Amino acid sequence: MTLKIGVCGTAFWAEHVHLPGLAATDGIELVGLWGRSPEPAARLADKTGVTAFPSFEALLDTVDALSFAVPPEVQSRLAPLAIARGRHVILEKPLGDSIDSALAIRRAITAAGVTGLCFLTRMFVPEIAAFLDRARALDPREGRAEFRSNALGAGPYAASPWRQAQYGALHDAAPHGMSVLVSALGPVREVAGRTEPDGAFTLSFRHEGGQSSTLLLNLRDASVQLAESYQFRNGTSVDLPGLSYDRKATFARAAATLRDTVAGRPDAGDTQLDLALHLVCVAAAAQQSLESGGDFVPVATPQP
Repeated sequence: MTLKIGVCGTAFWAEHVHLPGLAATDGIELVGLWGRSPEPAARLADKTGVTAFPSFEALLDTVDALSFAVPPEVQSRLAPLAIARGRHVILEKPLGDSIDSALAIRRAITAAGVTGLCFLTRMFVPEIAAFLDRARALDPREGRAEFRSNALGAGPYAASPWRQAQYGALHDAAPHGMSVLVSALGPVREVAGRTEPDGAFTLSFRHEGGQSSTLLLNLRDASVQLAESYQFRNGTSVDLPGLSYDRKATFARAAATLRDTVAGRPDAGDTQLDLALHLVCVAAAAQQSLESGGDFVPVATPQP
């Protein structure tokens, strides 16, 4: 079975991750792309050798699945249209631009009987999976994650309006660290946030099982390209002091998970939708805490 798939989006992540990752995945036929602006779509199609479709509907008519590499508000608007037409979807984080939109997408996938996958990158990195196995073996009670880069100061995301918003980092980059913390310690019960003098965010989590964890997030640290680390403790500790991964290969693993889930393979893997919904709710509660003085705010994740 070959899964015919198209890409929605023409910016950096579409060009350097979605398109090459899909092209490298066996059992997937990359049909083409669509973008909201015809000129960038045509340029990217010429550069990558794929077809640029004139409209979202035209691409939708041609594929079995769609891969979204667009801003959250665009994904929230277009993904339900694709799902209602019976198309499988690969979605970016955040799953939606609000709790309501993320929940609507999650419920639409179930109602339509299609496969949906959220590309939480760290969940498709083999080194992270191995590290989480070691961490869980400790039955950890505490965790710490640090994520620093200059993504908002320079590079391809410096001109991204939604990422540059006051709390854009909470919804864009915090899911990287939160996904690892939650995978080891369980769902978050409540979260408190504070802004550091250098503009970084410190998020403190209380998990449902009584564990605690902290995430330091700074996307305007000009001293590093990317510094990412994790630690879990319970008497002893396990550490992942740094992380590097191949983005294209990681996306190809996610695409293969979608392909195998659609094909009904029992070993297909986790499509991460429920975790993605929970992380939208955690980020929303963290923003509420930051806006209200840093008190702990309960995290309410609705049933999908």
